[in-house]
Amino acid sequence: MSVHGALVLDKARGPTSFKALKGVCRALGVKTAGHAGTLDPMASGVLVVLLGEAMKLSALVMDHDKEYEAEITFGIGTDTLDAEGEVVERVAVPAGVVTRERIEAVTASMIGDVSQVPPRYSALKVDGRTNMSRARNGEDFEVAPRTVRCDAIEVLRVDGDKAVLRVACGKGYYVRALARDLGLALTGATAGEGGARAGLPAHLSALRRTRVGAFDLARAVTVDAVTPSAVLPIPEVVPQVAHVVVSTDEMTALRAGRLASWPAGLEAEVALALGPSGEPLALVERLDSDPTRPPRMKVRRGFVPMDPPPPGDTGRTDD
Repeated sequence: MSVHGALVLDKARGPTSFKALKGVCRALGVKTAGHAGTLDPMASGVLVVLLGEAMKLSALVMDHDKEYEAEITFGIGTDTLDAEGEVVERVAVPAGVVTRERIEAVTASMIGDVSQVPPRYSALKVDGRTNMSRARNGEDFEVAPRTVRCDAIEVLRVDGDKAVLRVACGKGYYVRALARDLGLALTGATAGEGGARAGLPAHLSALRRTRVGAFDLARAVTVDAVTPSAVLPIPEVVPQVAHVVVSTDEMTALRAGRLASWPAGLEAEVALALGPSGEPLALVERLDSDPTRPPRMKVRRGFVPMDPPPPGDTGRTDD
């Protein structure tokens, strides 16, 4: 079966992202698929699965901002900074430390472009090896801080030594690291290279991703509910990218590897080219290296020919 587009999956807690992906493939009878950004087994929520030719848009989908509901447990630290790790520290939480008011006060300084030390157990690579492999081998190494973006932190509720936060962030942000840093900040400590040095231990005890770009839980289906009608067509996979409908001659030129005219007035550097009947044609980029002529259109990633959608049909149904 040939299926091209994206499916917004509500991954359950427990299975890996790869196992969830295989469940989608079985339900749709497809072989060509991939997920745009993983979720750890302990996490649930939005996992965007790209099918067929939509996999060529993976980089654009993975660049989306994200939103989470994160449960943080204070007083217990783990080596992975989440509930899957080994407990390495356990202390009694002092009275009056974990409150809505104190959390709101310290997180106010954690918004914007901030310096964050990634977890030691992460997929980040140094000299061709992941930090996770180094940590599992018991190696002594430092993790360098890097700049990431956090757009919002909202305290949803505080219950004893646990707090649930809504976190909106950019690519590369680790909510596990936020859990560590929040425990430190509540006691006036900080994290340097290598992670926590002192302060109240904390870890991420539950995580639910509620949004990836424009894809939220309202559009998501569980593995048991996957059907072809739940697949979003390719034009809906990258709503942030301008759509350009080209003529038949331009479509022929682009498919032959030649250039076409860039639409006058379109300031974007990248666009999604659609054929005269609305069929996805290619991800194209603006080419204006020659100042003597108008900008032209060059194919960045071309799609194999697909059947155009029926008139008035988006390729899916909505309940």
